[in-house]
Amino acid sequence: MITYFHVPNVKVKDAVAFGMKLSEYGDSFIKTGSGLKTVIVSYLCPADDIKKYNIPGYTCLCIDVPIEKTYVIEGAYLEMENANALAASLIKASDYRLGTYRKPLVLITTTIFSENIKVLGKFMDVPIIVDDSSELYLKSALEELENNDNHYYEKALSGYLTVSEDARKIGEKNGYIEYLLNNKKYIVRKPGNK
Repeated sequence: MITYFHVPNVKVKDAVAFGMKLSEYGDSFIKTGSGLKTVIVSYLCPADDIKKYNIPGYTCLCIDVPIEKTYVIEGAYLEMENANALAASLIKASDYRLGTYRKPLVLITTTIFSENIKVLGKFMDVPIIVDDSSELYLKSALEELENNDNHYYEKALSGYLTVSEDARKIGEKNGYIEYLLNNKKYIVRKPGNK
């Protein structure tokens, strides 16, 4: 499984030459059937690590890890401070489907050998499958809703116009609502009317 991890520039040479010890780079723990495990937190896409991506002083490493040594969790639950949902989202990486989580975090449960580490962009890289996990999540969620709801477009347009700060409601009659957005009029059905 290809994942990405940003390291301080001063550690790049050692990581590529000697690998990444779980005892040195592991800074989190997960609870599995066999108890607590130390993990290295990595990402499916270099840009997903927004704290270190394109920041001077850090280099992105491309890591190839055995899939059976990895798990995936929904990182958005960390930001939401929802420990129960975070724990419940833990799955084996082999069971993870791209686009399922908004902020997937890959948890590596093993030391990474040097032959499995490359500096991103320095060699002919493996193509990055995901450019932005959050965007992929949103597109997947919307596609699923679209496929399962015959009135999806009506609801999506109505919802967008309702929450858009730039849209202005200009009329409502007989189950329809008219909005003005960017000098264009939009007419949607009032929620609940068919």
